Amino acid sequence: MIAVILGGLLLILYGIVIPLCIGAGVAAFVEKQERNLCFIWIAGYLLYFSLFQLVSVPLILKAKPFSMLVSLFAVIALIVAGMGAGVWVFKMRRRAALHVVKPARERSAKILAGKTELCFWILAGIGLLIQLFLQARLAFGDGDDAYFVAVSHATITSNKMYLTLPYTGGSTILEIRHALAPFPIFISFVSRMSGLHTATVSHIVIPFLLLPLTYGIYGMIGSRLLTGRRKWLPLFLVFAELLVIWGNVSLYTAETFLITRTGQGKAALANLVIPALFLLLYMVGERIASGRRVEKSLWLLAFCIMMTACFCSTLGGFLIAVLLGVFGLCVVFVYRKWSIFLPLCLCLMPAAVYIGLYLLW
Repeated sequence: MIAVILGGLLLILYGIVIPLCIGAGVAAFVEKQERNLCFIWIAGYLLYFSLFQLVSVPLILKAKPFSMLVSLFAVIALIVAGMGAGVWVFKMRRRAALHVVKPARERSAKILAGKTELCFWILAGIGLLIQLFLQARLAFGDGDDAYFVAVSHATITSNKMYLTLPYTGGSTILEIRHALAPFPIFISFVSRMSGLHTATVSHIVIPFLLLPLTYGIYGMIGSRLLTGRRKWLPLFLVFAELLVIWGNVSLYTAETFLITRTGQGKAALANLVIPALFLLLYMVGERIASGRRVEKSLWLLAFCIMMTACFCSTLGGFLIAVLLGVFGLCVVFVYRKWSIFLPLCLCLMPAAVYIGLYLLW
């Protein structure tokens, strides 16, 4: 019983609390209107996955035991989370003295929502709960589980990362294509910390963490598309949920991957990383178009999105690099902002490193 409670607390700590603390450190440096719980959560998970990629890949390539990764990453994540929480507290205390309190009636006018809008928010919440229920209770057939879930479980039982054949349990050589994308190893880490089976983590825990995060990204994108009409944001989310629920027109649609393969890196790439990049590029574009300064924290998030793409899939680094390159060219041609090339090149460095390792290993 004590082990179950301890595992649950560690799951909450490493699945929710630590990403939120890490994200708070980044959110403290963005503009006030962006500084909300949803942005903190998104930023936190991007940095969290990037940190895991940075720590795990060298250990995998050097054939170090999985237990070393668990101990090392658990400590590093706690330290980074503490730093993020400390930065948030420090920055908020400094800004509190300069904050101008608005009249109570003006604040209340923004908080109060109409009954119709409230009904749509409730409907959006019900749609999210339905999808979480479908993922937790319904079974589905996916042949890739024979590899990904088996790799995660073999990592725990053998204490080796990508050196055990998932189909037979025998030894094998390191395959660089999978070694550079340690999403299954992250599932093993969550499984070890929580005490849950890797299949449970892959099909229940990861969806319960990433599905709300995905809709958080969709919501932040929708809030920009509906500027001046924010009351329609919950209806936008309801429409997105309907597209996802009825999107199983093929085995290869993004909606099918989101519902049935949430615990696989390629599903996270399609439904989380790429939308997060579009959201971030929208935020950067807003600032460039209006002549405002682009915060360094946003470029840090672009760097982390590139790292997270490599974390999810080896091909992800190439796809995100292409999107960043196209964005840079558009900004140069439209706004003549040549200064954007330096931060963009820095953001492309993870793709260059991991693609280089893939070609040269």
